[in-house]
Amino acid sequence: MNAINTVLAGAVNEDTKKKVLEEINRSESKHFLILFRDAGCQFRALYTYNPDREEVTKLYGIGPKNVTDKMMARFYKYNSGGKCFSEIQTKHLTVTIDAFTIPNSLWAGKKLIPPKKEFF
Repeated sequence: MNAINTVLAGAVNEDTKKKVLEEINRSESKHFLILFRDAGCQFRALYTYNPDREEVTKLYGIGPKNVTDKMMARFYKYNSGGKCFSEIQTKHLTVTIDAFTIPNSLWAGKKLIPPKKEFF
């Protein structure tokens, strides 16, 4: 909860924060993960993590529906005293991880549809 309040601080994020907290309260999961866009720690999505089945499933936001360990690029731990995230040097997801990033290649780019040419 503290991590959500940190990454979604300010009036501009109030609606998103409210929706994320509602999803957390509705969920029966004990472990949650935040997906960041990149090392800039910009919130993109909230995921649940089931360590028994090693499942990471999206609850809210923009990102892949399910994420596997191999799809994760960087891992972060939330420091509640400093109210910030620190990158952790690991290769595997554990319950001590609070946030992660995925490689740029997994972010779906918007596909532009070229305008139809009309012939006379």
